[in-house]
Amino acid sequence: MIITMLTCALMVNAQSISVSCFRLLENDLDANTAGTMEKDQNGEVAALIKVVTTQTGFTFDGGALGIVKTKQTPGEIWVYIPRGSKKISIKHQQLGVLRDYYFPISVEAARTYEMVLVTGTVETTIHQARTSQYVVFQLTPSNAFVELDGEVLQTNGGTATKMMKFGTYNYRVQAPNYLPEAGNVTVNDPNNKHIVTVALKPNFSTVTLNVDGDAEIWVNGERKGTGSWTGNLGAGTYEFETRKPNHRSISVTHDITVTSEPQTISLQSPTPILGEVDINSAPAMADIYIDGKKVGQTPQLIGKLLIGQHQVRISRQGYRDFSSTITVKEGETSTLSATLEDLQTQQAAANTTPTSTSSDEGRMTFTVGKASFTMILVDGGTFSMGATSEQGEDAYEDESPAHQVTLSSFYIGETEVSQALWDAVMDKNYSTNRNPSNPVTMVSWQDCQVFVNKLNQRTGQKFRLPTEAEWEFAARGGNKSQGYKYSGSNNVAEVAWCGNNKGDSHSIKSKKANELGLYDMSGNVWEWVQDKWGDYPSSAQTNPTGASSGYSRVFRGGSYFHFEEYCRVSKRYYDAPDSRYAYLGFRLALQ
Repeated sequence: MIITMLTCALMVNAQSISVSCFRLLENDLDANTAGTMEKDQNGEVAALIKVVTTQTGFTFDGGALGIVKTKQTPGEIWVYIPRGSKKISIKHQQLGVLRDYYFPISVEAARTYEMVLVTGTVETTIHQARTSQYVVFQLTPSNAFVELDGEVLQTNGGTATKMMKFGTYNYRVQAPNYLPEAGNVTVNDPNNKHIVTVALKPNFSTVTLNVDGDAEIWVNGERKGTGSWTGNLGAGTYEFETRKPNHRSISVTHDITVTSEPQTISLQSPTPILGEVDINSAPAMADIYIDGKKVGQTPQLIGKLLIGQHQVRISRQGYRDFSSTITVKEGETSTLSATLEDLQTQQAAANTTPTSTSSDEGRMTFTVGKASFTMILVDGGTFSMGATSEQGEDAYEDESPAHQVTLSSFYIGETEVSQALWDAVMDKNYSTNRNPSNPVTMVSWQDCQVFVNKLNQRTGQKFRLPTEAEWEFAARGGNKSQGYKYSGSNNVAEVAWCGNNKGDSHSIKSKKANELGLYDMSGNVWEWVQDKWGDYPSSAQTNPTGASSGYSRVFRGGSYFHFEEYCRVSKRYYDAPDSRYAYLGFRLALQ
């Protein structure tokens, strides 16, 4: 800003949004009272944030968990969010954006919270007889904020500025996990701005928690990471817990004192919960594979298996492989018997007629019962995967580095798997919006594997989930790619159902297809892929299959429940393989 000595006044306007207070309203029952209570997509009672502001026109973004509902009331905006939400972004057309405000306390289901917004326009008048000057605060840490003369100043990169009339003013600087500092500043120099440097003293210790393997680390009921986590903890008593699916969690309490030296704490790994399974086949002496690993031949009693679901494949030369899912329970012996089909006498599966419906060799159409679906050929090629230039500032850190990937040819589903196809293969359908033409939802990665195995037995084909690289190559349009940000367009509304944070899934093929003729690769519902979650490599890859270790599985594409930035072709997300959501489905691949 250039300030010129004039007899007339120069008017300067600036807009801002900040949070002056966020707290739990202990005695407010609106979040859990009939008439004002709302439930999230999974049927759980949502938390309620009462946003106190005199302004209107705000929009709210809850990230991956989304916003359940917003409601304008006199002097407040009621924002309903799912339990466990960590942050919120607030946007206003005139006042700007408050991005990624992290809640200072845990958000619990059916509880009511208050958030006080500070917004407005600051107007400064400068006359020839100068009686005002800038006060500049240089703050450490950079996320500290300063309250000057009762007003919370907007901070950017550890700096806050304010034009003040001559006089003496009190200030207070504070930041999470730091000791606050107060003081006063006298403004009386018309020629030089007043610089106040404040370095807050830490009220925390840097703590590293380690656990063997890929167990999750939780601190006071909040998930922190897998295998190892380093962060800042204030003085106090903490509950450290290690968790792992199908294992008994280990919980300990630990006292943290504030020291200048980093602290390292080793945690005990969760204890596996085991059972056994008795596997037989006719004929016998068939190879047994559990979760892809050969463990012996039938008949065999296999012990020390983790409880939960396991994928079992029984194979013998001259017979069709038998695949099934078996559930192992603690202290019990589960049984599995298989009758293998002789390939020489096997007939085509009942009610299954795979036929080509087009002279174009790039399409294959299959019919299972009354459900038909089409697979589209994706010719092999080389592309740049990850945070490429068209993704811009919306790209997340886990989308980097962009790296070269070469793929062989494969087929991928023209659409997401419909409820009609799911019902033709499976016994039960838990989708929230029941409609044969809508994508199936509420399916875990493990459910997808069961479906694929049954579909392969019915059709004699080798369907599977696409790899993450195959999915992104197809979403970008393969060798026909036009370099769009979303799958098939730079205008998200043309190709994707997304961004409204309400409603439910929509019929497949109701938006524009991408360059390969694929529908809903952006939006409608997220889609499971085969890969385990992991960081991207920087080197060129050929037919990559994801991380070699880990537990979580990847899903791609965004959904109707999430904002448009989640529907980009490079956006990644992940969750446990047994997770089910109303906005999560899948798409088939075929080699």
